[in-house]
Amino acid sequence: MPTSALSATPAAPAGDRWRLPVWAPALFAPPAWLAGFAPWLLEGAGRAAPIVLPLRAGQLTALVLGAVVGGLLAGSLARLVPAARRGTALLATGCGTAVAIAVTVGQSVAASGAGSGFDADPRVLAGLAALTAVLGVLGWGVGSLVVAGPVGVGVARGVLAGVVVPWLSLLAPQALWSAPLGTALVWLQALVLAAALVVVGVRPRGRLAAWPVVVLLAWTTGPALTAVGWLEPLLRPGTGLPATLGDALSGAWQVFGLASSPAARDWWPWTAAVVGAVFLAVLRDGRRH
Repeated sequence: MPTSALSATPAAPAGDRWRLPVWAPALFAPPAWLAGFAPWLLEGAGRAAPIVLPLRAGQLTALVLGAVVGGLLAGSLARLVPAARRGTALLATGCGTAVAIAVTVGQSVAASGAGSGFDADPRVLAGLAALTAVLGVLGWGVGSLVVAGPVGVGVARGVLAGVVVPWLSLLAPQALWSAPLGTALVWLQALVLAAALVVVGVRPRGRLAAWPVVVLLAWTTGPALTAVGWLEPLLRPGTGLPATLGDALSGAWQVFGLASSPAARDWWPWTAAVVGAVFLAVLRDGRRH
Protein backbone atom coordinates (compact mmCIF):
# COMPACT_ATOMS: atom_id res chain seq x y z
CA MET A 1 0.00 0.00 0.00
CA PRO A 2 1.41 3.42 -0.87
CA THR A 3 2.75 5.53 1.96
CA SER A 4 0.34 8.33 1.02
CA ALA A 5 -2.63 6.01 1.56
CA LEU A 6 -1.34 5.05 4.99
CA SER A 7 -0.89 8.65 5.99
CA ALA A 8 -4.45 9.42 4.90
CA THR A 9 -5.95 6.84 7.26
CA PRO A 10 -7.65 8.75 10.10
CA ALA A 11 -6.34 8.01 13.55
CA ALA A 12 -8.68 6.91 16.31
CA PRO A 13 -9.65 9.71 18.70
CA ALA A 14 -7.35 9.88 21.70
CA GLY A 15 -10.21 9.17 24.08
CA ASP A 16 -11.15 5.98 22.20
CA ARG A 17 -7.74 4.32 22.21
CA TRP A 18 -8.33 2.66 25.58
CA ARG A 19 -11.98 1.76 25.07
CA LEU A 20 -13.43 -1.76 25.20
CA PRO A 21 -14.50 -3.68 22.07
CA VAL A 22 -18.17 -3.20 21.33
CA TRP A 23 -19.01 -6.81 22.25
CA ALA A 24 -17.32 -6.67 25.66
CA PRO A 25 -20.25 -5.10 27.57
CA ALA A 26 -22.39 -8.15 26.77
CA LEU A 27 -19.88 -10.28 28.70
CA PHE A 28 -19.39 -7.82 31.55
CA ALA A 29 -23.07 -6.97 32.08
CA PRO A 30 -23.96 -10.22 33.97
CA PRO A 31 -21.19 -9.82 36.60
CA ALA A 32 -22.05 -6.11 36.87
CA TRP A 33 -25.68 -7.06 37.55
CA LEU A 34 -24.58 -9.56 40.20
CA ALA A 35 -22.32 -6.93 41.79
CA GLY A 36 -25.46 -5.10 42.87
CA PHE A 37 -26.27 -8.07 45.11
CA ALA A 38 -22.77 -8.28 46.62
CA PRO A 39 -24.03 -7.73 50.22
CA TRP A 40 -26.43 -10.68 49.91
CA LEU A 41 -23.94 -12.92 48.11
CA LEU A 42 -21.16 -12.25 50.62
CA GLU A 43 -23.47 -12.79 53.56
CA GLY A 44 -24.74 -16.08 52.16
CA ALA A 45 -21.41 -17.46 50.93
CA GLY A 46 -21.59 -20.23 53.51
CA ARG A 47 -25.19 -21.27 52.93
CA ALA A 48 -25.69 -24.91 52.05
CA ALA A 49 -28.22 -24.08 49.31
CA PRO A 50 -27.21 -20.72 47.83
CA ILE A 51 -29.92 -18.47 46.42
CA VAL A 52 -28.47 -15.90 44.04
CA LEU A 53 -31.04 -13.16 44.68
CA PRO A 54 -32.71 -12.33 48.01
CA LEU A 55 -36.25 -13.29 46.95
CA ARG A 56 -37.43 -12.91 50.52
CA ALA A 57 -40.17 -10.61 51.72
CA GLY A 58 -38.02 -9.86 54.75
CA GLN A 59 -35.14 -8.83 52.47
CA LEU A 60 -37.15 -6.42 50.33
CA THR A 61 -34.75 -3.51 50.83
CA ALA A 62 -31.74 -5.61 49.83
CA LEU A 63 -33.65 -6.89 46.80
CA VAL A 64 -34.62 -3.40 45.63
CA LEU A 65 -31.14 -1.99 46.18
CA GLY A 66 -29.46 -4.90 44.45
CA ALA A 67 -31.69 -4.69 41.39
CA VAL A 68 -31.25 -0.93 41.01
CA VAL A 69 -27.50 -0.86 41.66
CA GLY A 70 -26.89 -3.90 39.45
CA GLY A 71 -28.91 -2.35 36.64
CA LEU A 72 -27.04 0.95 36.98
CA LEU A 73 -23.68 -0.77 36.79
CA ALA A 74 -24.65 -2.91 33.81
CA GLY A 75 -26.13 -0.01 31.84
CA SER A 76 -23.12 2.22 32.52
CA LEU A 77 -20.82 -0.24 30.74
CA ALA A 78 -21.92 1.23 27.39
CA ARG A 79 -19.79 4.27 28.20
CA LEU A 80 -16.64 2.14 27.99
CA VAL A 81 -16.79 1.58 24.21
CA PRO A 82 -15.84 4.08 21.47
CA ALA A 83 -18.33 6.90 21.15
CA ALA A 84 -19.28 5.96 17.59
CA ARG A 85 -20.33 2.45 18.66
CA ARG A 86 -22.31 3.21 21.81
CA GLY A 87 -25.65 2.48 20.17
CA THR A 88 -24.48 -1.06 19.53
CA ALA A 89 -23.03 -1.17 23.05
CA LEU A 90 -26.48 -0.40 24.46
CA LEU A 91 -27.81 -3.46 22.67
CA ALA A 92 -24.93 -5.50 24.09
CA THR A 93 -25.49 -4.36 27.67
CA GLY A 94 -29.24 -4.84 27.28
CA CYS A 95 -28.83 -8.42 26.08
CA GLY A 96 -26.29 -9.22 28.78
CA THR A 97 -28.46 -7.71 31.50
CA ALA A 98 -31.60 -9.46 30.25
CA VAL A 99 -29.83 -12.83 30.28
CA ALA A 100 -28.45 -12.15 33.76
CA ILE A 101 -31.88 -11.18 35.11
CA ALA A 102 -33.57 -14.20 33.55
CA VAL A 103 -30.98 -16.69 34.81
CA THR A 104 -30.63 -15.31 38.35
CA VAL A 105 -34.35 -14.78 38.88
CA GLY A 106 -35.09 -18.25 37.52
CA GLN A 107 -32.51 -19.88 39.79
CA SER A 108 -33.74 -17.95 42.83
CA VAL A 109 -37.40 -18.75 42.18
CA ALA A 110 -36.61 -22.43 41.76
CA ALA A 111 -34.48 -22.56 44.91
CA SER A 112 -36.97 -20.56 46.98
CA GLY A 113 -39.98 -22.51 45.71
CA ALA A 114 -38.39 -25.75 46.86
CA GLY A 115 -38.74 -24.60 50.47
CA SER A 116 -41.80 -24.01 52.58
CA GLY A 117 -43.51 -21.14 54.33
CA PHE A 118 -44.53 -17.65 53.31
CA ASP A 119 -41.52 -16.95 51.04
CA ALA A 120 -42.16 -20.16 49.08
CA ASP A 121 -45.72 -19.14 48.21
CA PRO A 122 -45.95 -18.90 44.38
CA ARG A 123 -47.79 -15.57 44.63
CA VAL A 124 -45.05 -14.07 46.81
CA LEU A 125 -42.30 -15.39 44.56
CA ALA A 126 -44.06 -14.13 41.43
CA GLY A 127 -44.42 -10.65 42.90
CA LEU A 128 -40.80 -10.45 44.08
CA ALA A 129 -39.50 -11.86 40.79
CA ALA A 130 -41.50 -9.34 38.76
CA LEU A 131 -40.35 -6.48 41.00
CA THR A 132 -36.72 -7.55 40.58
CA ALA A 133 -37.00 -7.72 36.79
CA VAL A 134 -38.75 -4.35 36.50
CA LEU A 135 -36.29 -2.56 38.79
CA GLY A 136 -33.35 -4.21 37.03
CA VAL A 137 -34.57 -2.97 33.65
CA LEU A 138 -35.23 0.52 35.04
CA GLY A 139 -31.77 0.59 36.62
CA TRP A 140 -30.24 -0.49 33.32
CA GLY A 141 -32.18 2.25 31.53
CA VAL A 142 -30.95 4.93 33.91
CA GLY A 143 -27.39 3.62 33.73
CA SER A 144 -27.58 3.63 29.93
CA LEU A 145 -28.17 7.38 29.98
CA VAL A 146 -24.39 7.76 30.24
CA VAL A 147 -24.26 7.50 26.44
CA ALA A 148 -26.48 10.60 26.16
CA GLY A 149 -23.70 13.02 27.04
CA PRO A 150 -22.95 14.99 30.20
CA VAL A 151 -26.59 15.44 31.20
CA GLY A 152 -27.22 11.70 30.96
CA VAL A 153 -24.11 10.97 33.01
CA GLY A 154 -25.27 13.48 35.61
CA VAL A 155 -28.72 11.92 35.88
CA ALA A 156 -27.26 8.43 36.29
CA ARG A 157 -24.86 9.67 38.96
CA GLY A 158 -27.69 11.50 40.70
CA VAL A 159 -29.52 8.20 41.16
CA LEU A 160 -26.24 6.61 42.25
CA ALA A 161 -25.87 9.33 44.89
CA GLY A 162 -29.24 8.32 46.28
CA VAL A 163 -28.44 4.60 46.58
CA VAL A 164 -24.74 4.59 47.46
CA VAL A 165 -25.15 5.09 51.22
CA PRO A 166 -27.89 2.49 51.85
CA TRP A 167 -26.09 0.01 49.58
CA LEU A 168 -22.81 0.44 51.45
CA SER A 169 -24.71 0.13 54.74
CA LEU A 170 -25.75 -3.36 53.64
CA LEU A 171 -22.22 -4.21 52.59
CA ALA A 172 -20.51 -3.14 55.82
CA PRO A 173 -20.83 -5.46 58.83
CA GLN A 174 -23.00 -4.06 61.60
CA ALA A 175 -20.06 -4.30 64.02
CA LEU A 176 -18.25 -1.58 62.04
CA TRP A 177 -21.10 0.89 62.21
CA SER A 178 -20.53 3.98 64.31
CA ALA A 179 -21.45 7.65 64.28
CA PRO A 180 -18.22 8.71 62.47
CA LEU A 181 -18.77 6.10 59.75
CA GLY A 182 -22.37 7.18 59.25
CA THR A 183 -21.28 10.80 58.95
CA ALA A 184 -18.56 9.86 56.46
CA LEU A 185 -21.09 8.03 54.28
CA VAL A 186 -23.42 11.03 54.27
CA TRP A 187 -20.59 13.21 53.01
CA LEU A 188 -19.70 10.54 50.47
CA GLN A 189 -23.24 10.91 49.13
CA ALA A 190 -22.68 14.67 48.90
CA LEU A 191 -19.44 14.06 47.01
CA VAL A 192 -21.15 11.79 44.46
CA LEU A 193 -23.94 14.35 44.00
CA ALA A 194 -21.43 17.16 43.49
CA ALA A 195 -19.58 15.06 40.90
CA ALA A 196 -22.87 14.48 39.08
CA LEU A 197 -23.60 18.20 38.92
CA VAL A 198 -20.07 19.09 37.80
CA VAL A 199 -20.34 16.62 34.92
CA VAL A 200 -23.60 18.27 33.79
CA GLY A 201 -21.80 21.60 33.78
CA VAL A 202 -23.03 25.15 33.32
CA ARG A 203 -22.55 25.70 29.60
CA PRO A 204 -24.55 25.83 27.46
CA ARG A 205 -26.88 27.51 29.93
CA GLY A 206 -29.67 25.08 29.12
CA ARG A 207 -27.82 22.46 31.13
CA LEU A 208 -28.65 24.34 34.30
CA ALA A 209 -32.22 23.06 33.90
CA ALA A 210 -30.89 19.56 34.57
CA TRP A 211 -29.39 20.51 37.94
CA PRO A 212 -32.70 20.44 39.87
CA VAL A 213 -33.55 17.10 38.23
CA VAL A 214 -30.28 15.54 39.39
CA VAL A 215 -30.71 16.91 42.93
CA LEU A 216 -34.34 15.76 43.05
CA LEU A 217 -33.39 12.23 42.00
CA ALA A 218 -30.73 12.01 44.69
CA TRP A 219 -33.10 13.58 47.25
CA THR A 220 -36.06 11.25 46.65
CA THR A 221 -34.21 7.96 46.23
CA GLY A 222 -33.39 7.72 49.93
CA PRO A 223 -36.99 8.33 51.09
CA ALA A 224 -38.19 5.73 48.57
CA LEU A 225 -35.89 3.18 50.19
CA THR A 226 -37.11 4.28 53.62
CA ALA A 227 -40.66 3.54 52.49
CA VAL A 228 -39.54 0.12 51.24
CA GLY A 229 -37.95 -0.56 54.62
CA TRP A 230 -41.19 0.41 56.36
CA LEU A 231 -43.15 -1.93 54.12
CA GLU A 232 -40.79 -4.87 54.65
CA PRO A 233 -42.05 -6.13 58.07
CA LEU A 234 -45.66 -5.96 56.87
CA LEU A 235 -45.01 -8.60 54.21
CA ARG A 236 -45.30 -11.62 56.46
CA PRO A 237 -47.89 -14.16 57.58
CA GLY A 238 -50.57 -12.96 59.95
CA THR A 239 -50.94 -9.45 58.52
CA GLY A 240 -54.01 -10.25 56.45
CA LEU A 241 -52.32 -10.34 53.05
CA PRO A 242 -53.26 -9.91 50.29
CA ALA A 243 -56.32 -7.98 51.53
CA THR A 244 -54.16 -5.51 53.50
CA LEU A 245 -51.66 -4.89 50.71
CA GLY A 246 -53.43 -1.72 49.57
CA ASP A 247 -53.33 -0.24 53.07
CA ALA A 248 -49.67 -1.18 53.41
CA LEU A 249 -48.79 0.55 50.16
CA SER A 250 -50.77 3.62 51.21
CA GLY A 251 -48.81 3.75 54.46
CA ALA A 252 -45.54 3.39 52.56
CA TRP A 253 -46.50 6.37 50.41
CA GLN A 254 -47.08 8.44 53.55
CA VAL A 255 -43.70 7.39 54.90
CA PHE A 256 -42.12 8.45 51.62
CA GLY A 257 -43.72 11.89 51.93
CA LEU A 258 -42.51 12.35 55.50
CA ALA A 259 -38.99 11.16 54.69
CA SER A 260 -38.85 13.52 51.69
CA SER A 261 -39.64 16.53 53.85
CA PRO A 262 -36.80 19.07 54.16
CA ALA A 263 -37.28 18.95 57.93
CA ALA A 264 -36.19 15.29 57.89
CA ARG A 265 -32.77 16.02 56.35
CA ASP A 266 -29.47 17.48 57.43
CA TRP A 267 -29.05 20.35 55.01
CA TRP A 268 -25.28 20.86 55.37
CA PRO A 269 -24.11 18.02 53.07
CA TRP A 270 -26.67 18.93 50.42
CA THR A 271 -25.81 22.63 50.54
CA ALA A 272 -22.10 21.87 50.42
CA ALA A 273 -22.63 19.54 47.44
CA VAL A 274 -24.50 22.16 45.38
CA VAL A 275 -22.27 25.10 46.33
CA GLY A 276 -19.11 23.09 45.72
CA ALA A 277 -20.47 21.87 42.40
CA VAL A 278 -21.23 25.43 41.28
CA PHE A 279 -17.69 26.52 42.13
CA LEU A 280 -16.03 23.56 40.40
CA ALA A 281 -18.30 23.69 37.35
CA VAL A 282 -17.64 27.41 36.81
CA LEU A 283 -13.91 26.87 37.32
CA ARG A 284 -13.93 23.98 34.85
CA ASP A 285 -15.87 26.03 32.31
CA GLY A 286 -13.44 28.93 32.68
CA ARG A 287 -10.45 26.70 32.01
CA ARG A 288 -12.06 25.36 28.87
CA HIS A 289 -12.71 28.81 27.49
